[in-house]
Amino acid sequence: MARLLDITAERVRMLAKDGVLIKTDRGRFDTQASLQNYIRRLRESAARAGRPSQGGDALKAERLRLTSAQAEAQEAKNAVLLGELVPAADVEAKWAEILTDVRAAILAVPGRIAGRMNLSATDITAIDAEIRLALTEAGNADPA
Repeated sequence: MARLLDITAERVRMLAKDGVLIKTDRGRFDTQASLQNYIRRLRESAARAGRPSQGGDALKAERLRLTSAQAEAQEAKNAVLLGELVPAADVEAKWAEILTDVRAAILAVPGRIAGRMNLSATDITAIDAEIRLALTEAGNADPA
């Protein structure tokens, strides 16, 4: 049984004493029942290890949470240093600059085409109004 479970003979004796491993005769075990009990014990032990059950365990869990949070914070700092992550305020400022330039270029279209095309002042005013309306609607669109 020790070889099958990859544990020491002493551990087999302890598990038999605890009723996990089921003896049938001297030195013999009910393999199926013993394996099921042993696997159940391992699962229960693993489940207990994953959550705090007593005061000391709660402290360990809190320390683990703190360590995890510190690691995440350091990873974020590293990402910023490597240029993989940029602050949201910087992104917002850059996009505001880009969109301001795009808006100015689009608003300049009626004036630029006025000299190239044979359009009346009324036509240019209508084009300008449509462009401004489109920009206003785009600016009021839901960003979601």
